[in-house]
Parts: sequence; C-alpha cells; structure tokens
Amino acid sequence: MNHSNDILIAPKPAKSSLSTPLPRRRSQNWQRQHLKPQQFDWDCKSTPTSPTQPLFTPSIATKDPTGTATGATADSLPSPTPSSISHSAPRVDVLREPRLHQTFQYKSKPGGKLKSHRVGFAEYGALQDGHPTFVIGGHGCMRLVGVVFEELALRHGIRMIWPERPGYGLSEECNAQHMSVLEWADVVIQLADHLGIRQFSLIGQSVGSVYALSIVHKYPSRVFSPTFLISPWVSTHAAKTFKWTRRLPASLVTRTISLAMDVMWMFNRSMPSKERTSESESNDPSSLPRTSDTSSSSSSSSSKKSLFSETSAQTSLTTLTEEEDELLASLDQDAIDLPTDFPPHRPLRHVVRPRHMSLYLAMNKLRMAEPYSAGQLGDVLVALEKYHAFGFSYREIRMAVSAVWGDKDVLIPQRAIDTFANSLHDVRLKILDGEGHDLVWKEGVMEWTLRGIAERWKTSSKLR
Repeated sequence: MNHSNDILIAPKPAKSSLSTPLPRRRSQNWQRQHLKPQQFDWDCKSTPTSPTQPLFTPSIATKDPTGTATGATADSLPSPTPSSISHSAPRVDVLREPRLHQTFQYKSKPGGKLKSHRVGFAEYGALQDGHPTFVIGGHGCMRLVGVVFEELALRHGIRMIWPERPGYGLSEECNAQHMSVLEWADVVIQLADHLGIRQFSLIGQSVGSVYALSIVHKYPSRVFSPTFLISPWVSTHAAKTFKWTRRLPASLVTRTISLAMDVMWMFNRSMPSKERTSESESNDPSSLPRTSDTSSSSSSSSSKKSLFSETSAQTSLTTLTEEEDELLASLDQDAIDLPTDFPPHRPLRHVVRPRHMSLYLAMNKLRMAEPYSAGQLGDVLVALEKYHAFGFSYREIRMAVSAVWGDKDVLIPQRAIDTFANSLHDVRLKILDGEGHDLVWKEGVMEWTLRGIAERWKTSSKLR
C-alpha cells in the first residue's frame, strides 16, 4: 500500500520545536521535514503580502435576518470586481444581505433516520465565477462566521458556502438520536445540487472535519482534492481519548459536556502555555466542572434542560466576551494587513484587524441572538459517538488531505493527532508550535486553506 505523508512543522525561534515527535510509519514513504517558513512548499509559500482588500458589499436589497429566509442563488447575487473593492472598512449592513440568510429544504432519503428539514446557509466571496468551497465549521460555528473571511475568498477567487447543521441558526432542530455524520453528508450533496454545483472543495474545522471526511468517503467524485482540515477531530474510540465520557449516558452528556467543553476552552486560554497539559485535560473528568444538572437528581428533565440552556448560553456569552476582550488587547495601533504566511518570530495574531472590528462584533451579536444550543449539543454527541459511530474509518479515505494542528491543542492531544496522521493514506500535516485549538481564528490559517484550494483549482483548469 502506498502512503505519501509529510509532516511540516513551523518552528518559532523563541521556543523549542516539538518535544514529542510523531511516530514514523512503517511505510518507507513517510517523510518528516523540519522546514524554515521560507522553505515551505505549496502549502505555505513565501509570497508578498496582498494589498488590503476590504469586504465588498453588493448593492442589493436587505432583509430582516430573523425573518423568512430567501431562496436566492449565486446567479442572482452580484460578485465584486477588482475595481469595486475599496480600501475602507467593511460595512456592517452586509450582515443583512439575503445571501447570508438563505435556506433550502432537505428531503429525507427512503429508510433514512434524519428527517426532512430546513437547512440554513450563507455564501461569501466570488459568487459568480469563484471555485465553490463548502466550509464545515466546528462546535458552535454558524453560517455568519464566514463574513470574517470574505476578503480572503475574494482575494483567491473562492465561492464559500457555509451550511448550518440542525439546531444552528436557520436550520431546524433534529432528534440527536437520528443525526449521523454519514446522513448529514447527504444534506451537503443536496445543497450542492440545489445550487447547481457538481464538484466542490471542502474545508473542515474541529468536529466539522468529521463531517467533511464523511462527504469525501461517501461522495468522492463530488469532492475536489485535497480536502483541507483545521484542528481535525479524531474518533475518541480510535485515539483512546475522553475515555471517561463512555461511562456517561447520552442523556447526561447532553446536559453537561457542551458546557464543560466551553469551560475547558476558557480554562485553557487563561493558563500559561507551559502549564497546559493536553493529555490530562482531554481525558481527566476532574478538569470538568460539576453543574447543578448533575447534582440535582430530583429536578424534572424539563427544568434541567432549561437550567442547562441558560447556563450554557451564559457560558458561551462569557467565552465570547473574553475572546473579544483578548482580541481588542492584541490589536496593533496601525491597521496593517496580515502576512500571507505563518510568521516564525512571534505567536500568531487574531485574524481580525482593527478595521474589521465593527463587523466582527456585530456578527457575534447577531449569531448569539440566533438558536445554537441544540446544535452544540448535537455536535458533542456526534463527536463522542454517543448514539452513532462515525460509520467510516479515516483509513478508508483515499483522497489527499492537508491539515494544520497546534501542539498546545487541549481538545485534540498528541495521541489523537498521531492516530489521525497514521490513519490517512495521503496526508500533509502542518504542526504549529505553541498554538491551540482556535487556529481557525489565527492569521495565516484560512489564508493557507483558501490559497491552497485556489492554486490547485487553477492548475487543474490549465490541464483540461
């Protein structure tokens, strides 16, 4: 069996490189490269910083985001031209455009458990002639998040589509027991058909990586290679992580784990990086809080659900506030553009720059006003495989995969990423020293994915 795998590590001079190297595979084709940033090949080229390109706002009718969603398609939405892109700050009212509040009706397949339901999605970037790319976000990610990355999509000629899973935003809730990653792959395919898209690229982040790979597994002919993954989730059974959660019934998980993961994230962010211990925080239940839901056995299930929803919402809001405060504190005084590569001499900055702050804060406010609790719970149950196994193994994926992971990731420890790298047949893994699970919000990361997709699409088009 032929394996072609590279590990690309981006070291930072102020820190040592990885102390625990990934194990060598038995295959002779397994390669490990320690490269300076200037030496990165296709997936991190040293290219000059692109000129500042603010978000383009098409001049089309607006609508109430909470109202009836539209069925607009890319054909009816104008795409920006180079001359139409200004250097001013992006307009906040872009959040009211119909293209960010679209829906379509998923039709359940005969014999399928996932019911027919409304699916929300948004489109960004080069809507008319860009290469279609579905972005499958992680736990808590909603369609509105994509607005932050629209400039990058425009820069690289990408048409980004951000679908929402059940329980998020405009998507209807579905019974968690009927939700499986392989059936949700059908949702994306039906959405692609609805938009008239035959072949597309995929970007998956965190647990969204599982959904992305399920599409690759079930519909390989529809996916343009390679698939890009950010902080990829790995089966806890395969990686032998989160073992303690297997003793918890799913009903208890739905009331505690989502909140616990938020608190774990907050706890990790407040600790010095040298004190973070991925293995212990990912596997030890003592690192998770005890909530009133677990201690009050006499409460009714409805009151527990209500209490959890309120607590979870408050925790999510607190987490969001801390993220925004941290972002504001880290912004440079000058509104410089971000480099297109991962800088070797300092930690990665937040991808949002000063001129984007109004849009970023407005986006967060709007998405927190939409439903999300049921979606978060569903993601946790899927990630921990409480009701259904993934239904496929990463070893069955034949398509090329490019992934990036931070070695301080508390949710995906070294053990899990070892399993990930050793399972896939064709993988290029970039390891960022000193970075955590929030890579999607760091400079250079989404740039790396979108540029990689655009370059391959252009190369493929020339060969036709």
